This record gives sequence, structure tokens and C-alpha cells, in this order.
Amino acid sequence: MTFNRTKGSTTLITLGAALLSVCISLVFYASFSQGAETVAVNKAFNGREIKVRAGGFIRVSLEEMGAAGYAWHIKNLDKNHFAIVSVETTSTPPGSDVTGAPVMKTWLISTKERGLAVLKFLHYRPWEGEEHASETFVLNVRIL
Repeated sequence: MTFNRTKGSTTLITLGAALLSVCISLVFYASFSQGAETVAVNKAFNGREIKVRAGGFIRVSLEEMGAAGYAWHIKNLDKNHFAIVSVETTSTPPGSDVTGAPVMKTWLISTKERGLAVLKFLHYRPWEGEEHASETFVLNVRIL
């Protein structure tokens, strides 16, 4: 079997990327299956403090007006305490076919070092800049 050098290299790179993706997924699945704590929060938690163990996860779900250009952005993520595992955007309400309907953006964030840290999200249009944010979401996190 012969490969065109460019096509064969592209195929190997694609296979390597797929394998890496599967390995990363298995690592996170193992974390969840071993009982890693996940704390789910939404807009109602704005300004509150939550407690989560180091090595646990925080699932932040916020509604955004994507059709109007607004999106939630994390402001100055404290990389000593947090790491973004995934970001997902889904339609809301589920199954809604309404053009321009809000969407739900959900971050899965892992906790690292013990201590007190802040997660801050700003809701703004990227072309207007964060100084024109329509909303702010702040979550105080005590990592145990």
C-alpha cells in the first residue's frame, strides 16, 4: 500500500488528533467516575460563595443572547486555581426552533489549588468591548 506523502501525513495527523481526543476524554471520564465533585451553578448564584474540593469541577451555565451578538466571556481566569475543561453552547429552551432565541453557554471548570478565588464573567459584544458589558456574573470559590 502506498501513500501520497501529503495525503498520508494528513491522515496520520488526523488519526493522532482523534486518538489524543479519546485519551483526554477517558482521563476526564475517569475523574468523574471516581467521584470527583461537580458543583453546578447558574445566574442565581451571582455574588455568592461556593465550596468545592481541589480536583473537583464547577459547571457554570449562563444564558446569552447570541443572536444579538452578546456572549459571556471569562475575565482574567486565575490559572493557579482553575482550568477550563470544556465550553458548550446549546439551544434553550431545549428543542426550541425559534430564530434568535437565547442559548445556554456552559463551562466545565476544574479546580486546582486550595484557597479562595474568584470566577468573573462579562456579557458583552466582542466588537464593543468588555467596558460595555450588559451583565456581570461573579462567583467566589473556596477550594478545599
